[in-house]
Amino acid sequence: MSNGWDHAQGLADKHTGSGSGLFVRLANNGDKIVGAFVGEPYAREVHWGGERYEECTGDGCSFCGDGKRPSLRVSMNFFVPSEGDLKIIEGGVTWFKDLLKVRDKYGLGKWLFEIERHGEAGDPKTTYTILPEERLTDAQLKEIDGLRLHDLPKVVSGGGDSFDSYDKDKSGRTIDGRTASELMPRLKALPRSALDTFLGEFGIQRVRDLKASDEKAARALLDRLEADSKQEEDTSIDPFA
Repeated sequence: MSNGWDHAQGLADKHTGSGSGLFVRLANNGDKIVGAFVGEPYAREVHWGGERYEECTGDGCSFCGDGKRPSLRVSMNFFVPSEGDLKIIEGGVTWFKDLLKVRDKYGLGKWLFEIERHGEAGDPKTTYTILPEERLTDAQLKEIDGLRLHDLPKVVSGGGDSFDSYDKDKSGRTIDGRTASELMPRLKALPRSALDTFLGEFGIQRVRDLKASDEKAARALLDRLEADSKQEEDTSIDPFA
């Protein structure tokens, strides 16, 4: 039995945070990935435009003109031994400062590092830890040398996914069937006016059209609508009936 559990956990660890895309994705609290930083970083100042990051152009930048301060994004090639390939990992200023500390203490060319997310999806206080996992083997170093680095300025400027913006769904993907089946019974139990409030808040006509990126906000709104509805029911009871 224990062998079966160990094998399953090993496969789960192998697939956590990687997916089939080019960018490392750590979407949920506790998600982690092990890999090696390769090559030089690519840094840029950006503004979030609602759909994707837009590079700050400095003088004449329309976002700066509206009083929006730019934020730092730093990308690096990242070797994932479980996939035998290079992905791209990207983070903000705090993440990069932690990476600099790791580089100064351990160096980046000889180590695999474990990166773990601390914070639920949508939490603006989410942080990441970067810890040395184990030294790269000679075979892994040779494998890395044989890989072609991604052209970071070209790929990142194309508007791909980023390391810590998983909750900003750029694809317009809607919620899955399981999430819809969880929300629908709760909404059906509410007054029609509450349902209309819910749909209007997210600009949709059907629950299934809710964007995956709005799921957290939708659940929070639903909790409030249920609480308001329960309060109305309690105050409508005639104690003398």
